[in-house]
Amino acid sequence: MMVSLRLGAALMVMTALLLGAGDKTLAQSGDGARGWSFDADLRLRSEYLADSFRLLAPDHDHIQLARTVVGASFEASDWGLRAEVQDSRAWGAKSQSPIGTDDINTLEPINLKLWKRWIREEGSSLTLTAGRLTMDYGSRRLLARNNFRNTSNAFQGVLLTHDAASGTARVFYTLPLQRRPDGLERESLLNREFRLDKAGSSERFWGGSFDHRLSGEKASLGVYLFGSELRDRPSRPVADRDLTTLGSRFLWARGGADFEFEAAYQWGESLPGALSTGDALDHRAWFTHVHAGLDVGPGLNLRLGYDQATGDRDPLDGRNERFDRLYGARAFELGPSGIFGAAVRSNLRAPFLRAQWRATGSQRWLLAYRWLALDAPRDFFVTGARRDVSGESGREIGGQWELSWRWLPEQYAFSVEAGGAYLDKGAYFSGFSQAPLNPAAPDDTHYLYTQLHWRF
Repeated sequence: MMVSLRLGAALMVMTALLLGAGDKTLAQSGDGARGWSFDADLRLRSEYLADSFRLLAPDHDHIQLARTVVGASFEASDWGLRAEVQDSRAWGAKSQSPIGTDDINTLEPINLKLWKRWIREEGSSLTLTAGRLTMDYGSRRLLARNNFRNTSNAFQGVLLTHDAASGTARVFYTLPLQRRPDGLERESLLNREFRLDKAGSSERFWGGSFDHRLSGEKASLGVYLFGSELRDRPSRPVADRDLTTLGSRFLWARGGADFEFEAAYQWGESLPGALSTGDALDHRAWFTHVHAGLDVGPGLNLRLGYDQATGDRDPLDGRNERFDRLYGARAFELGPSGIFGAAVRSNLRAPFLRAQWRATGSQRWLLAYRWLALDAPRDFFVTGARRDVSGESGREIGGQWELSWRWLPEQYAFSVEAGGAYLDKGAYFSGFSQAPLNPAAPDDTHYLYTQLHWRF
């Protein structure tokens, strides 16, 4: 542990030493090339949880997390490269704390990529990127470089992007990086052992998208197609899948109003769990998101919306209808993840009301309420690892409150954030059905976090 602490301290010192170099060009070429630039950031967060909703977890938990990112870029007029190392660590976890590779991944190069751009006469451009890379797409609900989460999704492959005045098209083929040590090697993970992530042939992720900018409106219409393949390997049991996801997203904004609608349909074959045996099941699932927002005062925006992602209605019908959330992020919309993370886009129904207030130029407030329910009462409450196959526990998970405050002073390269969540547990936790995988847990869940973030 002392070695890990020293290594973490050394990374923090290296980040501080880069303070003077951040965003500064070290070399300029005569043709307008930017040359070399360096950047880094350090984030420290403390989380506390009381009265967990999970089946196997300590009633009270308290962990500390650190994430350090150091990057270097070289950019010329039509090509460039990017190298970025992310170090993610956690301390203080209890034996049954729900932490894993989402929280810990030491000294990992998440970006080692080379790109080349061709500019066309009509002003459009074509960019080819190859290597290790992180990706964001659209709403980030199905493909994202994670922000609140302590580690990031990363891939190895190629990405081709075409940008024009009318819109943006992308196609990619990748092998997702498998974070190591994995969750089964818990002692190695908690000791923050270094192992380079690997891209194996057992996992593939590919796809394409086109986002069209609607003329005369601050609006866009997008369509995407993603393919995901995942297979067991001896040291890493997973829920096998071979899925295709087709979706569309519409955005519109005018004045102080905005509207968004997104829906996706998913089909293929999958196993319902990592320990499932036998033939893969026929997979048919979908998710949808809709919201409308309105500015109602100086700096104050209200948003009303609804999320739904299907669950497996009948565990014995030879089909799997639980939506697979692929490589998306959730904390930006469904509430804090970390050791909380009650909501996920799988077996979910969730209407919500959210208020965002820009109190000053540097302060942001968020208050949100979301009613959480299972789409399919006989399927898993995914994040709680609970299940009542009889369905007698019902679908009401409860009401989730979220509050956060963020201070981002413009004159300094850091931000301060504090927040929390409260789950007012519903009838699902009453223990009425006496289901062995859903025992009574009536006490409401409380979660708090504080965070410091420096960018250099």
